[in-house]
Amino acid sequence: MKDISSKMIYITKRKVDERKIDNIYFEHSNIFDKKYKKESFNTILHLLDDNQNVMQRIKELLKLEGLFISETACLGEKLLLGFFFIFLSKIGIVPFIKPFKISELEDSIAENFQIINTKKTSHNPPNYFVVARKV
Repeated sequence: MKDISSKMIYITKRKVDERKIDNIYFEHSNIFDKKYKKESFNTILHLLDDNQNVMQRIKELLKLEGLFISETACLGEKLLLGFFFIFLSKIGIVPFIKPFKISELEDSIAENFQIINTKKTSHNPPNYFVVARKV
């Protein structure tokens, strides 16, 4: 598993250890790292921020039938909240997060993958969980 967020890796690794799963590799990284070769992953988990570039890179890295799993804060569903996060990113308090609407997120993923399952995981802000397959 590759993830730029050390905290997310820590949480996931703890859950994997609790379940005694031993075939997952963890690394703190960035999806655009040149060391990753085309079609070298079975599954990629990602918190979506820059949809077009990230989608193309994920599609490139996933093997055929590989899974893309994402949970994305759809800040565009709450206009004021979306503007607030854009403001915070412009002044350097938080990294840039595109204020997606759920429909925009689904459309972006469907352009590149076959969506298998979706679920709204929270309401404020609305987080949207998606599992999609490279076909």
